[in-house]
Amino acid sequence: MAVGLEYLAKLRRAVRQKTPTADATEELTDLIEECRADLIRLGVLPDKASDETDPLILGAVRCFVRWKWAQTPEDETGNMRDYMLMRDELRRTGAYTEAVMP
Repeated sequence: MAVGLEYLAKLRRAVRQKTPTADATEELTDLIEECRADLIRLGVLPDKASDETDPLILGAVRCFVRWKWAQTPEDETGNMRDYMLMRDELRRTGAYTEAVMP
């Protein structure tokens, strides 16, 4: 799954990355993909997990990235907790886990 430039920019802002480098961009892209894979593993439909326009998916990805990018133990713990709550809510919501039949 590709990561769009606008989506990447939103997540760069989320981790307060002002000057993007190739290494940091690659790491951020890997974290986005890791989060998407985790959501899919938990039952979120792949097209939903990679939907870059969905605000709830963006929120989950933002928390995941902030968790993994945390500078302090407090930030790490808070963002991990937020991500876990958001992912559990997504996997319990039919719109994210049940395919719509035509």
